[in-house]
Amino acid sequence: MPLRARRRSVVPAALLALVLGLSGCSQTADQPDQEAAVEQGHARPAESPQAAGPAEGATVDTPATVRTLLASGEQVTAQVDDPSRLEIGTVEGTRWSSERTVELPAAAGDASVALDGTVLVPHSDGVVVVPPSGPERDLTGLGPVTTAAMTPDGRILTGTADGEVVVRDADGAELNRLSGLESIDRIAVARDGSVTALSRPDTVLASIDLDEEQAGPLLRAGKGAGMLSTFSSGSVVASDTVGDTLLVYSTSPVRLHQMFPVPSAPWAVAEDPARGLVWVTSTGTNTVRAYDLGDGLGESRADVATVRQPDALAVTDSGAVVVGSGDGAGLHVFEPDLTTPTR
Repeated sequence: MPLRARRRSVVPAALLALVLGLSGCSQTADQPDQEAAVEQGHARPAESPQAAGPAEGATVDTPATVRTLLASGEQVTAQVDDPSRLEIGTVEGTRWSSERTVELPAAAGDASVALDGTVLVPHSDGVVVVPPSGPERDLTGLGPVTTAAMTPDGRILTGTADGEVVVRDADGAELNRLSGLESIDRIAVARDGSVTALSRPDTVLASIDLDEEQAGPLLRAGKGAGMLSTFSSGSVVASDTVGDTLLVYSTSPVRLHQMFPVPSAPWAVAEDPARGLVWVTSTGTNTVRAYDLGDGLGESRADVATVRQPDALAVTDSGAVVVGSGDGAGLHVFEPDLTTPTR
């Protein structure tokens, strides 16, 4: 079913480097853990309060929950539920144009997008691979897959619920298997090819060397990391949903560089490639905020009211921001008005 636009005016603990705790300002990786007793891990999107809705941009009606949003160039893929499918379209300004629908298995997990625009959707027996052009492929017989990603050379990476990353060729044949995490919930492949995996139950990030048998080094990611996204070459950003912070890491190996407070219950994160910013939604406030990381302090450049339950987020190459509601409120598409940097 096409989407309709609705305009508005407007491993072992010895291997873990514990990096926790937060004061009222930005911190660096060298600061010690001050709140080890706080319950950690198992991050999920917090339930949002009621919201008046966006005051700027346009909204696009969706007949179901938006689970994930992915951007490649000006193309945006919305993964929606009931029934499970991908709605693929393009964004021009604040206008959404539907182009294609791909039906998915009922038990599909969260989709991801590769550097070449290929969309990968994990499910209970494999991965659906949707290339930028041409027909989709369903690689079955792989067993339950929790998350999937693709390397620049076309290898497919799949995660398992018991903490293994499986390296596969383009047809799904297994090439290598790495263990060492409690669960594999997200896999991020940076533009330099470095791979990082997130285990939500114990809120751990791990560097993944595709030729090794063990994941690592490992790093504790705040108090409860929820989502993981690439940022520039050789970096990833993670939302610490439990700790209300945004975490910025270099990769290969993974190392924390920045952490700073953000509005309540951050969840979806996305790079803004045109402006060099990071956007993050907060389900506790129904807002989406942009941060400039250039000075190491995480300066806010935009704070925008958005749809209720903003669980999904994507930013096109031209800078259009798309937020998806996990509560049936549709998509919010806008072109941000950024503040002038103060530093």
